[in-house]
Amino acid sequence: MDTDDLHRLGTYLEKRGLRVAARDPELKLTVANPLHPQLAEEILLADGRYLTSFDYEIGERGDEQACADRIAHVLAVGEDLEAEDSA
Repeated sequence: MDTDDLHRLGTYLEKRGLRVAARDPELKLTVANPLHPQLAEEILLADGRYLTSFDYEIGERGDEQACADRIAHVLAVGEDLEAEDSA
């Protein structure tokens, strides 16, 4: 079921340190970097694919762990943003 897959993705994202809020009727997740709240994205599940709010494809349903890795990278989790700012 799509909502189960969406919640599974949310669990993987939370394990990577992201803040996640699910919107089940719309099959969306709102995901944010808690250290840098301006870094946020909405993830939509449509036609078996995870998409950002800009229609960038993150991955396929069933590959939630790899999708979570990509989303964490996009939201700079684990990256030193201050080091980038001073460079």
